[in-house]
Formats: sequence, C-alpha cells, structure tokens
Amino acid sequence: MSTWRVGPETSLAQLAATIVLADTGAGNARVRLYTSDRPAELGGAADTPQAEIVLAKPCATIVDGVLVLHPLDGDGAMVASTGMPRWGEWVSAGGVVLTDGTVTDMAHGGDIRLAGAETPDGETSPLLYAGGLVLLGATSLS
Repeated sequence: MSTWRVGPETSLAQLAATIVLADTGAGNARVRLYTSDRPAELGGAADTPQAEIVLAKPCATIVDGVLVLHPLDGDGAMVASTGMPRWGEWVSAGGVVLTDGTVTDMAHGGDIRLAGAETPDGETSPLLYAGGLVLLGATSLS
C-alpha cells in the first residue's frame, strides 16, 4: 500500500506538464463526446464521436491550482448526431487519449460539463441535436 503524498508544487508541475503534452503534435487538442457506454479501457472508443470540440493552443491554463480547458471557438462545436452524450475523452494534438470522463450539463457536476442545451427531466446530460452547436462549459482537472 502506497502512502505517498503529493505536494501542491508537484501537483502544479503535473498539470503544467499535461498542458504541454496535450498541445504537442500537429493540430489542436480536442474533447470528443460520445452517446455510447463508456468503454472499460482508456482510449477504447469504438464509435464515431457525437461532437468534437477543438481546443485553443495552449489548450488550457492553470487557474487557482486547477487546469481549465479552453475551446478554440467560443461559439461552439457542430453536433454530428442527435442524442445525449454520456462520456467524453480529451485527446492531445498528437492523437493520444489523455483522459476520459462523464459528461453532464452544468448543474450535475460531470467531468466534462456542457452548456447551452436543454436537459430532459430525469437526465443529467443535455440532449444535443444534429446540426446544432455544443458549448464546453466550466470543465477542469485538478
């Protein structure tokens, strides 16, 4: 059993290194949203993303000890298919899947939070429509 503790300086260095890794490669890092069940393994997506949010370069900053993602286009990203995104993955500019997590609206505290769409009663994720735009909300990693 490990009993290591990570200090705040180490945590900040890890977040800074994650931004560098995410921005390494041709093109831009991105967040991909999926309507399918989340795969058991990181990088195991077998279907086409419902939407892909391209991130700016740098793709994130560290604000008060938290890594905050920054979309390239503040107007949103095009939705390819109608449905409710259940999970998403953050992919580096070089195509490496960095992390994945749950998707919710802004009120439900998922790992990836979306804004600008209605969430049906009893659901935690917004219903997105093909041809519409999806906005990345206050999504952060600590």
